[in-house]
Order: sequence, then C-alpha cells, then structure tokens
Amino acid sequence: MSPSKVSTLDFEKFYNTVNAQLRGSKNIHHGVNPATGQELWDVPIASDQDLNDAVDAAQKAFPAWRDTPFQKRKETLLKFCDLFNEHTEEFTTLLCKESGKPRKFAATEIGGVVGFIQYHTTLEIPEEKFEDDEKTVYTEYTPLGVCGGIIPWNFPLILSVGKIAPALLTGNAIIIKPSPFTPYTGLKIVELMQQIFPPGLVQAVGGNNEIGAAMTTHPGIAKISFTGSIATGKKVMEASASTLKRVTLELGGNDASIILPDVDIKKVAPEVVMGAFQNSGQVCVATKRIYIHESIYKDFLAEMVNFTKTIKVGSPEDGDNLLGPIQNSMQYEKVKGFFADSKAKGYKFAVGEPEISANNKGFFIQPTIIDNPPNDSRIIAEEPFGPIVPTQPWSDLEEVIARANDTLTGLGACVWGGDVEKATKVARRLEAGSVFVNSWEKPTPQAIFGGHKESGIGGEWGKTGLLAFMNAHVIHVYKN
Repeated sequence: MSPSKVSTLDFEKFYNTVNAQLRGSKNIHHGVNPATGQELWDVPIASDQDLNDAVDAAQKAFPAWRDTPFQKRKETLLKFCDLFNEHTEEFTTLLCKESGKPRKFAATEIGGVVGFIQYHTTLEIPEEKFEDDEKTVYTEYTPLGVCGGIIPWNFPLILSVGKIAPALLTGNAIIIKPSPFTPYTGLKIVELMQQIFPPGLVQAVGGNNEIGAAMTTHPGIAKISFTGSIATGKKVMEASASTLKRVTLELGGNDASIILPDVDIKKVAPEVVMGAFQNSGQVCVATKRIYIHESIYKDFLAEMVNFTKTIKVGSPEDGDNLLGPIQNSMQYEKVKGFFADSKAKGYKFAVGEPEISANNKGFFIQPTIIDNPPNDSRIIAEEPFGPIVPTQPWSDLEEVIARANDTLTGLGACVWGGDVEKATKVARRLEAGSVFVNSWEKPTPQAIFGGHKESGIGGEWGKTGLLAFMNAHVIHVYKN
C-alpha cells in the first residue's frame, strides 16, 4: 500500500506511521477482543525497510527538536493534550475493545494520558554547577537522539505515553512498537500526534517480535525503553549490548504485601484485594503475595473473601464490572496453569473454583485466593499475572521481611498498619523499587518507577526519570 498523508482519524483503520506518512503492509495481523474472542481490525506488520526509514526520519528530525527551546517543547506537548482531549471517547472505546477493560477503568487510563503529559511539562532538566579558584564545572544533560519504546499489552496507551512524553520533553525523537496483542491505541495516538509534532519525531512501527528485536540491534537507535517480561528483558539487554545502547527495563515482579496486626480489618481487607486483582491481576506491580499477621489472619482472610465474592467480572459492554477478561489466550492458558497446579497439590481455595469454567465468548477468570500454600509452591514463587493470589500467616516481623525479600524480583511492595511510622520503617527494609504504605500499588508520574534485582534496570518517570533519556555532559571551564 502506498503511503498516505495523515488527515482525520478513522478509528477502524490502522497503520504504521513513518515520517508522518501512514503505511500499510502486505503482511498483516490482528488483535482479538478478549471479552468476545472475536478478531479485531487488521494491522500492518512493519518491515525492516519501514524501521530503517523510521530511523532515518527520526535522525533527520532530531537536531531541530533538540535545538527547540525547552519551553517551546513544553508548549507543543500541551498543545497535543488539547487535541487528544477531543478524542477521549473514541480512545476509551478502542481501549475497551483491544484490552477487555471495564469502561470506567479504560477511561481512567485514557484520562491518565493528559495528566501524565501535563505533569512532565512542570519539570525542569536538572543541572549542577561547581566552582573553585581554578575552574567552574557545569554538569548539564543532553538528549540521546533516537529512542525506541517497546510497549506491553496490559496498559498499552499510558505506557506508550510514559515513554513518549519524557523522550520528547528532553529533546529526543522516539519510535514505539506497540504489543501485537494490543496494537490499536498505540498506533492511533502516534497517528494523532502527526497533527502537532514535526515529521519523523514520533513514529510507530507495529508487528511482531522480529521488529522489536531489530530495534534492539539497530545502530541508529540510541536507547531502548522496554516494559515487559523478565525473560524478554534479558534478551533486549543482550541484543542492545552489540551497540552499547542505553536501556531501561521495567520487568515483572512478585510484590509482597505485609499486613501488620493493628490494621482496621474491614477497611483494609478490600483494599488489599484491589491491589491483587486490579486489571484482573495483569499489572506488573499488582500484589502477588499477601502476608497477614497470625493474630488477625482468620478474620482478615474472611473479609477478603467476602469482598472478593462481590466482584463482578465481565465484558465492558455488560455494565458496571470491576474486572474484565485476561487480555489474550496465551496469558489465559498460563494463568490456568496456576489453578491446575494449586488443585493438583491440594491447596485450599478460600474463594474461587479450582476448575475454570469454559467460556467460548472470552478469557474470563473469577478472582481466586489460595489459603496458606507452602513457601516453595508455584503460586508463591512465580508471578501469575492474573486474578489468583496466595495468603500466608506470619508471627515474627524479621522473618516475614526476610520472606518478602526472598525473591529474585523487586518491583513493588506494600505495608499496611495502623501505626504509620512503624509501617514506614518496615517499608524501608523491603527490597523493591516502589513501596506503598497503607495503599495498594499505585505508581505515579511524580516519582521515578523502576525495579530492584531482576525486576529491571534503571527507571523512568518523575524528575529523576528524565535523565534516562539524556547523557551527562560536563563542561570544565578553567580561568585564565
């Protein structure tokens, strides 16, 4: 298909965007609506030529954008916010179809796009100055050039913007690759951006894993920002080493929540459930392990069960549901494996059924709690990325902190307690990039987000996160 100019948005036709041109392809794929199992619209699979052309266009667009005054870059981002606000309903509907999210949660993600960009426009790029009798040393930061963003399927739009906004603010060009499971909103927002930003500055190449792999080895891309699984993150880092690309990896987690004995059980238990089951558990920082003090274990678990039984699971079209389906068949089968393993080992299902009922219309799973499985159980040791979570009692604080930290991951964690000061002391001892006291995991653009251990390398968002898209540039000026 020959390139065409960007004009008005058609939310039922999707293209790659290269140098402000909409490109189709002979090779296509499509997403699946996880609430119905029905195929969605065709999406072109980008070729190596598409990627090469995108990199060339980005390299040409970069110098002028780098030299654009910082305030002007902010104004351009805010201008895009105004444009995006004209299309929030269409983006919300599109996100519901590709992700299966209940509409109110899809709307929250859509609303976060403008909030994320607007917050970043309040930031300044840090700089330092040191002076003595001999010299003045200026530490400044300069953009990297062309950045690549590889996007996951669980929050396809906000995680696209989470890479695009800081990259553009700091003076870079960026090419994103949406997930083949949820390609639609990412492709469409980049198409919309062509109405505001110069050609070649923001581009999108969708398709399969091969395009992502080609981005990691492309000599014209200076940085890869990847959000996804640990296994794939390791491959990204290995491939990027061939050109010494900068990498930011935000990977999986196995977040622990520690419940101290002085909590308000009726208030806190439903919140802990939300932390585990938000977005049907398909959140890298969802609560994956829940440790409840033995003195309140029975009562707290009972309240969790009571709340879980009230949770409505269904299609975005079915009304006011709290949870939607698992997003894709691959993940659906993986989550079912945790149910099968827990049943085979004879673990106690506090709520939920060991057998997932077949549903020809979508990938639905009822939220499920496993009561006190052993430490070496699969449900404790691995990340399900679905609506199933284990609980365990604890008695000794030192021991439960050690248990919470006994994992190769370290993305997020929570501590719940009536004594906030004590809970905060516990939080400081948890080996995770983001720890939440008296809240389930709610990452915010106001703070850097990244993981410890195998949950990632580096971090993005917030003032500190801007530096992930920049090189330090130190000027030493000696006095005559």
